[in-house]
Amino acid sequence: MFSNLRAGAVLGIMVLATACSTQPVTTVEVSWVAPQLPETPFKKLLIITVASEEFVQIAFQDQMAAQLQKRGVNAVASRRYFTRYTDAEKARFMQSIAESGADFILLARVTNTDIGTLENRGTIVGYDGLPYADANSVNGAYARAFTGGMREGGDHSVKTVTAETSIFAVQGQKLIWSVRTKSTNAHRKTGEEGAALYIPVILEAMKKDRLI
Repeated sequence: MFSNLRAGAVLGIMVLATACSTQPVTTVEVSWVAPQLPETPFKKLLIITVASEEFVQIAFQDQMAAQLQKRGVNAVASRRYFTRYTDAEKARFMQSIAESGADFILLARVTNTDIGTLENRGTIVGYDGLPYADANSVNGAYARAFTGGMREGGDHSVKTVTAETSIFAVQGQKLIWSVRTKSTNAHRKTGEEGAALYIPVILEAMKKDRLI
């Protein structure tokens, strides 16, 4: 009886750990702040983004601006989205800054996206410790190996995203702060949901480095 309860408890912990490990997690890899920060607050902080997907940029800009405004920062979403580096896009990028009237720019950009493949060949024994009904025979086990065991999700891609968020002074185009983050299991969330997980990490880094 006791051994069954203990086995059940251990199994529960394993299931919880497995579930948690597949959730998206964003962490700070490194941050840098200038030795001397501006003495006056941001008069206007313009948010510009660069990423492969525009809807991710929309979500980030809107949510980041809203969160900074709650903290007393006059932050505005540029509503300009950049996905590639060409002469025309560079000109549009610089024009966006010149027309904004901002004294500081917050530039958020995806620097690397790594996509790997997770293969699931279909287990015989489930998380409850019991064999699946269709795996009680050699033929069933063989079939599960080749169908991927849809109950466990089958094969899928796993995405890891590295990004940098930096703040520049418009005058002199000087970098005053930068943070690099890594988001694991990024495939689990849409752009809007991902931004909601990503932004608090950036805000906490800004607070730690006394930007807000």
